[in-house]
Amino acid sequence: MDLEKFFDRVNHDLLMEKLSKKIDDGRVHRVIRRYLEAGMMAEGIGPLATLSPRTEGTPQGGPLSPLLSNILLTGLDRELELERRGHAFWRYADDCNIYVKSKVAGERVMASITQFLSDTLKLTVNTAKSAVARP
Repeated sequence: MDLEKFFDRVNHDLLMEKLSKKIDDGRVHRVIRRYLEAGMMAEGIGPLATLSPRTEGTPQGGPLSPLLSNILLTGLDRELELERRGHAFWRYADDCNIYVKSKVAGERVMASITQFLSDTLKLTVNTAKSAVARP
């Protein structure tokens, strides 16, 4: 399973809400919010470049982005783990393999996890790069 344009579409408010449950320091919240909202360089380089504001997503290649993706996707991990569904899975940033016993189970899990990601984390599964298949 691959999440469509994950680093471009991370919901800032949802991520900050998850961070605030673990970090009780307004200064850290402000620094991370500024990092998330830092503009993107567009159309050229140097003095001719324009700065485009960022309202969602995390800077791709930024040093905090992998950590922030793990914080946001902890909800997916918990949904898949023994405490909820009991699936074996492997996840690295926005890529995830979920292991089940049959193709029918795989299709059911794909549909329900796709719905969970959309409803809970405001993320979309990239159907072109995701499939139910044998490992």
